[in-house]
Amino acid sequence: MRIQPDGSLLVREQITFDFSGSFSGANRDIPVRKGESIDHVSVSEGTNKYRSGGNTDLGGFALPGSFGVAQIHNGIRIVWHYSAADERRTFTLSYRFRGLAVAYDDVVDVNLNVWGDDWPTGLGDLTAAMQLPRATDLSPSYRVWGSPVWVRGTVARLPDRANLQAALVPAHQFVELRVVFPRSLLTSTSGAQVRSGNGLQQIVAAEAASQREFDRDRKHIDDAKRHLGRTILYLLLLGLGPALALMALVWLLYGRERKTGYDREYEQGPPSDTEPALVPALLRQETTPGSNEFTATLFDLIRRGRYKATPVTTERKVWGGLRHEDLADLQLTVGNTNLQLTEFEGPVAEVIDSVVGGEGERLTEFRERIEGDRASNSKRFTNFKENVSSAIRARRWYSTGGGRLLAIGIGVFALTAILLLWTGIHGFRSAAPRWSDVVTVALGGCAAANGASLIFAATRVPLWRRRTRAGQAEAERWEAFRRYLTDFPRLQEAPPATLELWERYLVYGIAFGIAERVLQGAHLHMPEALHDQSSLYWITPTGDLGSGPTALAIGDLSSGFGSALAPPGSSGSGGGFSGGGGGGGGGGGGGAW
Repeated sequence: MRIQPDGSLLVREQITFDFSGSFSGANRDIPVRKGESIDHVSVSEGTNKYRSGGNTDLGGFALPGSFGVAQIHNGIRIVWHYSAADERRTFTLSYRFRGLAVAYDDVVDVNLNVWGDDWPTGLGDLTAAMQLPRATDLSPSYRVWGSPVWVRGTVARLPDRANLQAALVPAHQFVELRVVFPRSLLTSTSGAQVRSGNGLQQIVAAEAASQREFDRDRKHIDDAKRHLGRTILYLLLLGLGPALALMALVWLLYGRERKTGYDREYEQGPPSDTEPALVPALLRQETTPGSNEFTATLFDLIRRGRYKATPVTTERKVWGGLRHEDLADLQLTVGNTNLQLTEFEGPVAEVIDSVVGGEGERLTEFRERIEGDRASNSKRFTNFKENVSSAIRARRWYSTGGGRLLAIGIGVFALTAILLLWTGIHGFRSAAPRWSDVVTVALGGCAAANGASLIFAATRVPLWRRRTRAGQAEAERWEAFRRYLTDFPRLQEAPPATLELWERYLVYGIAFGIAERVLQGAHLHMPEALHDQSSLYWITPTGDLGSGPTALAIGDLSSGFGSALAPPGSSGSGGGFSGGGGGGGGGGGGGAW
């Protein structure tokens, strides 16, 4: 750069490209701010001067040795054309930059980005020189700065010029050279912008403030790294504290169950006629059933006569087919088709009807038969779950205000995280992070962690949803009944006296996932006269009721339904760089094709 006596700059850039492959064009974009202009553009290569009038489209083609200049939204674009293949070429761009220099009453400020942040590739070596209009003393009114401080570089102040050297400049990193010299070196200001008042003191103060800001940022970051335990503690408090506080508030207001005064340990019979498909969801405070509820509904339909169950024996191969054993089984056939079914029992009957057909089917074959028409049966299973959920909602067992509060909290934290992370990452400097950017990114991460914690909390239904008073009263009685079935084998109390109650025990035991405990209790306490009458309980060929067809069906059938009903396929003087810079003109970037 040569500063002219009128304050304009004659700029000459020499850019060396290392080409790997064939290339034919390159561009240089130079930003131009208000009050600035660029003219007298030329391109050359050694002694070969390029002709004006070439194509200015990026990626376009024109005769080698031509160039063109076009206006872009924030400056000008210089495009030149050549022919190169696997070689090194150096191009020279020359232009006049008017309005970049700012003339104050005492000094002239020339602040130029000698390398722009739009270059997509790093730079191994950068040298720049800014020649003064004429030589001057190395006085306090003649200053030179290189920026930013995190770029490896040095500047030198000589009587007639200022020099800059930098190495290993990363991609998208600007390099700035700022020279301030006495205004008396200019003969006019026609090529510069004029501002009244003295400028030296405020320029020096701005550079010093930039340096202090960098030092302050580095001090804060170093302090955070030195006291890593304290930093982690702060992040944990910020990343989990607000979410935990909101969870506690939601639980206190919406999740904590009301006391009903119920104090019994056991209920010896089902406390109401609530269907077995609904009760487990009530105890879990959920609205979605699973395969246990489906299996319990099937056995309840058998108990009520919708299907008939006949004890049979099935031969099963063991030890790789070397041995055979007789296995107790149940043959199911269609029973009373006029039995009134609920909306959620209908899909269960559709599945079983498709399996048993007109001749019936054994329980051991159910899984294979259901998987044979998985597409249809999975839809029926989905209908079963949806209808159960609708039935639960219709009973108004739950108060759900806490879910809305959690959803609002998740939305607020998510929006805050997006804004903070976008702001912090967008302005983040990896080479020399600003403390404000580090804090912004950290707070964004904490907001995201809080949001994730609330999402996890939303999956813990008892935290934000409690039962209504009526729902809680019924749930406590059913919980006492489940405890009774669980402890039933070891209790010395009188067993049920009727077959209907024994069979209801088994149906609800299936729904609760504790059918084996009920079978064990039946083996110990069920009178022989009753199990002789039951199609659900019966003695196996080995005389062991606990391992009969019921045990076979429940253990394998329930898990089998779960899988079989699933959907199919389911980046002078001198010194080093200082401050942050960023106020210089020019810069920009370029590329080649």
